[in-house]
Amino acid sequence: MEASSSANGNDSTMTEYPDPAQFNLSDRHDQLNFMHKYEDAQQHDPSLKYAVAIFYLILLTVIGAQGGLVWWKKKHKRSYELVTLLGLWLVPVVISLYFHFWRFVGVWVLFSGVTGYVLYTCISKRIDRATPRRVYSYFLGIYKVSVGVGIAGYALLVLEFCGIGAFLRPALAPTACLMLLWYGLYFGVLGRDCAEVAADRMAATIGMRKRMAVSTRACGICSGELRDFGTVVSASEEAQQGGQGRAGQARTWGAESTVQLECKHCFHDQCIRGWTIVGKKDTCPVCLEKVDLRKIFAGRPWETRNLTWIQMLDSLRYLIVWNPLILISLHFVLHFVGFDRIAKHKGDKEALQIMANATFLHMYEQEETLQHGVNLTYT
Repeated sequence: MEASSSANGNDSTMTEYPDPAQFNLSDRHDQLNFMHKYEDAQQHDPSLKYAVAIFYLILLTVIGAQGGLVWWKKKHKRSYELVTLLGLWLVPVVISLYFHFWRFVGVWVLFSGVTGYVLYTCISKRIDRATPRRVYSYFLGIYKVSVGVGIAGYALLVLEFCGIGAFLRPALAPTACLMLLWYGLYFGVLGRDCAEVAADRMAATIGMRKRMAVSTRACGICSGELRDFGTVVSASEEAQQGGQGRAGQARTWGAESTVQLECKHCFHDQCIRGWTIVGKKDTCPVCLEKVDLRKIFAGRPWETRNLTWIQMLDSLRYLIVWNPLILISLHFVLHFVGFDRIAKHKGDKEALQIMANATFLHMYEQEETLQHGVNLTYT
C-alpha cells in the first residue's frame, strides 16, 4: 500500500490509499472496488481536515483584520490614514514592478513627481495666499480626469458584455476597458488622499482655523476678492434660480461664482469644491462647522453624482491596500508552518479518470434513454 503524509508534512499520521497497480482498472468491478477504498481513505485522511482548518483560518483572519482596521481608524485615525496612504502609493507599483507592468509604472512615476512637488509647496513655512487655490485646482483636475477615464473604461466594459467590443478590437486592446477602469479608480483614490494631506498642511500653516471672523469680500480659503451678496434671497427664489436651498447660495459674477455656507462664510466656488469634494472635508474651513455636502450642491445633479463616485472610491481603498497585505501575510504564515503543501497520492490521477468516465457514461445513458427509450446497463 502507498502511504501519504498529512498536509503539513508530518509523517506521524499515515493514511493508506489503494495502489492502482493492484487493480485491473479496465474492469468495472475493480473500478468500483478501487473507488470504494479510495473514498474510504479520503474520509480518514487528516489532510482534508487541515484544508477545512485553513479555510476557516483565512475567513477568520480576514474578518478579524477588518475589525482591527476599524478599531485602528476609530482610535488613531491620523496614523491609520497616513499608513493607508503610504500603502496605497507603494503597494500597486511594487506589484507592477514584480509583474513588469511598465505602462503603469511610467504613469505612476509621472503622477508621483508632479504630486510630490505640489505637496512640497504645501509644507513650506510660508505659503502664498494663492497656493491653496492652485493646489485645489490641481487635485480637482486630477479628480475630473480620473472620473472621465473611469467612465470611459466602464463604458467599454459594458460594450464588451454586449458583444460590441469585437468591432473595436482593431483600435483597442481586449484589456483596455479594465485598464482604463483601474487607472480611473486608483488615481482617483490616491489623488483625494493626497489632497486631504495638502489641505491639513495648508490649514495648519496658514492658520485658517484661527480666523473665525473673515470679510464677506474675501474668500475664506485663498483670501481672494469676493463681491458682496447684497441681499440674500429667499429659499423659494433660490429654488427657482438654481435650487441650492438654504444650505448654500451661489451667484455668478464674471467667471466664477461665490458660495455661502450655513455659517455665513463665503468662498470661491472652486475653492470650496476643492476643500469639500477633493479634500474630503465636511467642515467649514474657517469655523469648522459641520457642512452637509449634499445640501450645498443640491441644485447641481452632477455634483451629487460626484459624491456617489467618491463613496465608491473610498470603499475600494481596503481592497487596494489592506486586502493584498493581509492575504500575502497569511500566505507567508501558512508557508512557514507548512500548511500550503498539499498532499498527493498515487491513486489521485486514476480516481479522477474513473470519476470522469463514470460521469460521461451516466450522461450517455441518460441521453440514450431519452432518445430511444432504452435503458443501457454496463457491467
